[in-house]
Amino acid sequence: MKRSNRIIHLVVVAIAMVMSACSDFLTVEPEDSIAMGEFYKTEANIRQNTATLYTMKSWQAFSHQFMWMAGDELSGDLYYTYDQEGQFYYMSFGANNSFLTQGWQGLYRIISFANNIINTMPDLARANGISEEAINRGLAEARGIRGTAYWILTEYWGDVTIVENNVAMQSSILRRNTQESVYRFIVDDLTFAMKHLPKADQQPGRLTYWSVEGMLAKVYLSMASHLDNAQSDSYFAKAKSLAADVINNSGLSLWPNYATLFDIEANNNPESLIAIQCIVGGYGYGNAHNCNWSRTSCADQAWGDGKGPTVNLQKQYDPADLRRQWVYMSDGDFYPNINKADGGYTYHIAVVDEQGNDLESANEMLSHCKKYCIGRAADCNGGVGDAQDAANNIYLLRLADVYMVYVEACIGRGEATSDALALDVYARIRARAGLTADEDGAITYDELIHERRCEFAFEGINFFDIKRMFYRNQEKALAYLNGMNREQGYYNSDPSKKTVREGYTLDLTRALITVSASQMYLPIPGSELTAMPSLAEPAVDYYAK
Repeated sequence: MKRSNRIIHLVVVAIAMVMSACSDFLTVEPEDSIAMGEFYKTEANIRQNTATLYTMKSWQAFSHQFMWMAGDELSGDLYYTYDQEGQFYYMSFGANNSFLTQGWQGLYRIISFANNIINTMPDLARANGISEEAINRGLAEARGIRGTAYWILTEYWGDVTIVENNVAMQSSILRRNTQESVYRFIVDDLTFAMKHLPKADQQPGRLTYWSVEGMLAKVYLSMASHLDNAQSDSYFAKAKSLAADVINNSGLSLWPNYATLFDIEANNNPESLIAIQCIVGGYGYGNAHNCNWSRTSCADQAWGDGKGPTVNLQKQYDPADLRRQWVYMSDGDFYPNINKADGGYTYHIAVVDEQGNDLESANEMLSHCKKYCIGRAADCNGGVGDAQDAANNIYLLRLADVYMVYVEACIGRGEATSDALALDVYARIRARAGLTADEDGAITYDELIHERRCEFAFEGINFFDIKRMFYRNQEKALAYLNGMNREQGYYNSDPSKKTVREGYTLDLTRALITVSASQMYLPIPGSELTAMPSLAEPAVDYYAK
C-alpha cells in the first residue's frame, strides 16, 4: 500500500539513472526501481547515480513553490496574496497548507535519494571491484547533499526526524529529534564529505571540497547564533575559520556582473558553490521561477502579474545600487535581453492603448520580479521550454554568501567587526553592486543584515538570516519583521494616470500583519501527523544512549 503523503513511504524510491545520447550529467533522472546489483560496475556508474542528487527533477517538490514561498514571502521580500500561496505572505499558514506539505516531503525525498546511495552503493560497488576512493567520493556527494537538505529542514521546522536508512522509515513510530542533534548529524555528514571530495571536479556543478566547506561554515554560523549554547563562541570561531579557508585558498571569485548572475550563461560559474541543475526537458526538469514570477509581457507562460517586491524591500536599495534593477523591475527600467525580437523590453507600471483600455495592469507593488526571469526561448537560445522549464540553475549556496558568513562570524555575539578580511570581502560585494566600501572601518550587525537582504532577495534564503537573528534575540527579530509593514500596497487613486507612479497612493488602512514567536517554526504538515501521531511528541536526542 502506498501513501505518498508520508515520509516513510519514500523508502520505495530507489535511485537509478537513464542516460540519453548526451553526456551531460544533467540528463539523468531518478527512477522507481532498478537491479542495483547489476548497475554498480564502474566508477562512472556511481557518478551517474550521484548525478541525480543535483537535478531539478529530484528537487522539484521543494523548489517549484515552497522554496520561494517560505524563503521570500515569510522574510517580507515577496508580495503575493493568492490562496494558499499567499498564506506565507500573511503568515497565516496552517498545518494543512499544501505547499507546506510539499516542502517537507520534497526535502525528505532528497534525503531518501541520498540514503539509498549511502546504504546500497558501497557493498555492491566493492563486490564489483570498485576502489574505496571512488566509493567514498560517491558517499561524500550523497552525504553532502543530505546534510544540506537537513539544514534547510531544521531551519524551517526546528526539531525534525533524522533518518539514516530508508528501511527505518517503514516504522509505524517515528519521533522528531532535537535541533541540536540534527545539527550534529549535519556536521558529521558535511565533515565526511569534505574529507573525500576533490577541490575541483571535471563536471562543473558537482559538490567539491570548497562547496561543502562553505556549507559547513554556514551551518556552524546557525549553531553559533543560539547564543545560550555553551559552545556558541567556538562555533563562531569554526564558521570564521572555514569561511576564511574558502575565501583565501579556493581560488574562487565572484561572478563579475550581477546583471547576468541568474541567467543561463552563469550556470556553474566560480561563484556557484551548490546549485540545483536545470535543463529544458519538460515539466519538473527546469527552473520554474521564470514562469512563476514573470510578468505576462515578458514570457510565454507567466504567472507573476500579481507578484512583486514588497514596498519595504524596495526601500532597502540605494539609488546607486546596480543590483536593484536585476532583482525587480521598476518604472522605466530597460532590459535588452528580454523581448529581443522587439529590441528589448522597457518596464512600465501599466500599459494602455490609445483608447485608454488596459493592456497590462499595474500590480499593488508597482513593480515586478526580475531575478531568475529570463524571458522567452528566443531571448536565451532556447533556454526556456513550454512546460515551466528554464535552463538557468537555482543557487543553494553562493560564494558571496560565504563572504558574508565570514563577516557575521567575525561579529559573533557582538554588534560589529573591524576585521580586515571581513572589510575586504564586504567591499567586494558592494563594489560589484556599484557601491562604496564601508566608510567607518566597522561593519555592524544591522548593516550586514541589510546588505544580505539586498544581495540575496528572491533567492529563498533571507528567512534563514531572520532565523539566526531570532536565535540571537527573539525580540529584535520580531520587531524587524513587524516593522516592515508588509501589508502595504498601492491603489490607483487617479484613473487618468494609470501608467505613472503619481497616479497611485499607498494604502495605509490595511490590517497589520503581525508575526509572533510561534510562527518562526513551521508546523509539521497535518497529513504527516495524521499518519504518524508520534511526530507530535516531544523531540528526543538522536545520540542519546
